[in-house]
Amino acid sequence: MKLNKEILIKFGEIYLKGQNRKKFIEFLVKDIENKLNISKKNYNNIGSIISIFNSDNLGNLVPKIKKIFGISNFALAFKCEKNIEKICEAALEIMKKSSANSFKIEAKRSDKSFHLNSPQICEIVGRFVVENTGLRVDVKKPEIKLQIEIHSTNTYILPKIFPGAGGLPYGVSGNGLILMSGGIDSPVAAFMMAKRGLAISAVHFASPPYTSIRACEKVERILKVLAEYCGQIKLYIVNFTDIQKIIKKTCLDELFTIISRRIMGKISEAIAFKESCKCLITGESLGQVASQTLNAITCTSEAVNLPIFRPLIGMDKNEIILISKKIGTFDISIEPFDDCCSILSPKSPKINPKLKFVKSAENKIENLEDLIEYAVENSEIKNIYL
Repeated sequence: MKLNKEILIKFGEIYLKGQNRKKFIEFLVKDIENKLNISKKNYNNIGSIISIFNSDNLGNLVPKIKKIFGISNFALAFKCEKNIEKICEAALEIMKKSSANSFKIEAKRSDKSFHLNSPQICEIVGRFVVENTGLRVDVKKPEIKLQIEIHSTNTYILPKIFPGAGGLPYGVSGNGLILMSGGIDSPVAAFMMAKRGLAISAVHFASPPYTSIRACEKVERILKVLAEYCGQIKLYIVNFTDIQKIIKKTCLDELFTIISRRIMGKISEAIAFKESCKCLITGESLGQVASQTLNAITCTSEAVNLPIFRPLIGMDKNEIILISKKIGTFDISIEPFDDCCSILSPKSPKINPKLKFVKSAENKIENLEDLIEYAVENSEIKNIYL
């Protein structure tokens, strides 16, 4: 018996979106087309499922599908007629090609008009497989579980179900700009916001000659990994050296870090407006370093009008590291290249700065708006591709 193989993609959170569900599905379908390089002739939208067919080497699509946000789970499935005899034959064919010694049958009917209910389907198919193979049924710890799904037009048998990336389809929530340092935290923050449907652009602050070109290359390699989830990412590389020198010369040493971060925020906000980004994203975690105390975060937030999303704010370092390893950025992030935040930094930064004193010190910097405009306009722009 020849079995036709397809990939079944199931929605997660999208299914709960009510009247907005169509919009979410449109974003997901567009992302699937782009990431898998397939056209509309290669898939069908069946209610809450997308079925991919007529594509060479379906198995090669599995790693790519795992990185598409908005998918709850998916499976390499075998399609057969909506007929109990054909379902039994298909299940038998699958089990004969398996090395398993035990199995379990599960059944779901989205088409309630099918003449057998789920327990009856499980019983009939299970008995047929046992009688024709000698395999045993194990409902608690089966070596293989066959899930049978009865839909309006076809039946699908799923020998293995893969977990999806979850979240919301990429881009459905708008655009955001991540301040990308090159460390462990900011890539994880970008990933977490992309998972909530935010399309990501990035800004990196460089301090040549104190930071090397390899530090920028490191950020590009991190974004290359994130592009597997996000697609193309636009990167702005801002030369921050001259501004840092001016801060060092003009302001109290203990306020250097907090004022630097405020000006980074202002530059990032200007870039965000250019890219139609509605928020900034940082990898800050409360209390992790001196610039991430509550008072320090309050001072940096006040410098901009856009909302600043901090998805790691309540996480400890070990939690962040686990995610960075899972998404594949950790090994690059720990490479020993200095970023601009470590350049010219004071030995004893102000841990609990007062906003009025910070603003007063910042106001001593002459032509700050011109410096910001120059930094934005002279940024190097790169597009990071999948």
